[in-house]
Amino acid sequence: MSASTELKVGSFVIASTALVLGGVIALGSGSLFKDTEIIETSTMESVDGLQVGSPVKYRGVPIGQVDAISFADRFYPEDGEADAEFDYASPVVIRMKVRIDTFGPAQSDLFTKDIARGVERGLRARLASAGLTGGLFVELDVLDPTLFPQGKPAFDPAFPFVPSAPSRLDQMLTNIERITSNLSEVDFSSLGSSLRRTIDDIDSVVRRRVDGMLANADAFVGELRASNTRLREILDDPAIARTMDNAKAITDDLRGTVAPNAAGLREALAELPAMMRSARAAADRLDAIVQSPRVEEILGGLGDASKELGPTLREYRDLGGEASDFLSSQEAEIRELISALRQTARNLEAISDRMRSDAPQVLFGKPPAKVPPGTPQP
Repeated sequence: MSASTELKVGSFVIASTALVLGGVIALGSGSLFKDTEIIETSTMESVDGLQVGSPVKYRGVPIGQVDAISFADRFYPEDGEADAEFDYASPVVIRMKVRIDTFGPAQSDLFTKDIARGVERGLRARLASAGLTGGLFVELDVLDPTLFPQGKPAFDPAFPFVPSAPSRLDQMLTNIERITSNLSEVDFSSLGSSLRRTIDDIDSVVRRRVDGMLANADAFVGELRASNTRLREILDDPAIARTMDNAKAITDDLRGTVAPNAAGLREALAELPAMMRSARAAADRLDAIVQSPRVEEILGGLGDASKELGPTLREYRDLGGEASDFLSSQEAEIRELISALRQTARNLEAISDRMRSDAPQVLFGKPPAKVPPGTPQP
């Protein structure tokens, strides 16, 4: 066998072996039998660290990989102007190969076909880091469309287009820059002076007011302690305990008195509204009687009678005065008359006694001997 024949046979064997190994690897990975779709996005950020083959994830789930990375002018040269200057602000276009079978049989054909509705609801693509030292990958997620507007690409996309959103790192850097810018506008020297004056004012107020308040607080605490001691003495007084016991006994007696009559009490309370209505009706009737014309006529007659009664009373008063004057002038004679009447009453009483004891002697006996004038009676 010649050398050329051996070279051809060796090359054939090597090529066949390579083809067999490649087929085995392709069949083992199954990548040849997976349905994929191309979607793309564009960004004005740096894509340093993103490579062809970098993962593409939707809400953290791997769904594909980056298929191509380049400038928009390379993918869409017809959208640029031939005589224009170099476009230093040309966006970077990222094309991604997405495995639609990742979403399941029912959703496999809908992801790319319905991507416009997802974009309206906030579907955005942004660069994310796999770690502190890891590379970048493309993350698809549904964000707030008001914070991240849809925007319009500078070219006419040939594949389903997903707008981009700033990466978390860029957002953090932007916030840091905004905070730094705001801090740079703060006049710390004036703020320090104002703060120092405020501290001095507070110190002055504390010295003027708080010291006095603390002194008053000490006096108040002393008074409170004395009041607490006095209150404890009062509470420890046996009279308080006896008073509480008496109050309890009174309460028990009252409960024992009220409990048997509870039914009658309820009936009385139930009848109270009717009694009040009757009393109100009686008051109304009495008011009507008082305001009636007959009562007014009677009251008017009483007024006239009282006017006529006045002279009569004056006449009786004058007559009483005259009688009093007459009695005063005849006082001595009236006394003698009264004394004689009393003596006559005594004599009659003596005669009555003798009549009871010796009636015949009184009626048929001799009269008593005459007593000379001035001789005292026996």
